[in-house]
Amino acid sequence: MIRWGLILAVVIIAAGAWFDWTYHAVRTEIHELHSRLASASQRPSADTQADCGRVHELHSNPIARMFMPHGLATLTEACDHIAAQGGAESNP
Repeated sequence: MIRWGLILAVVIIAAGAWFDWTYHAVRTEIHELHSRLASASQRPSADTQADCGRVHELHSNPIARMFMPHGLATLTEACDHIAAQGGAESNP
């Protein structure tokens, strides 16, 4: 019985460590993308499309969708704004 308790404790600790690591990785990526896209809205670069691709990939992450929906919405709006500016500049 004690053996099953120890196994269960290890599984719970491992799941908690994975969740914590994933949460902090997503939070760091959202903050990084927010700062990069804020500067890209003034002068878009070649990396802007790659950053917007990363934003769209974050929408498939359940932790990002569940715990940081406002950050994702802000990043999506920034990508849409940059895309609209790029489309307006390419058309004379």
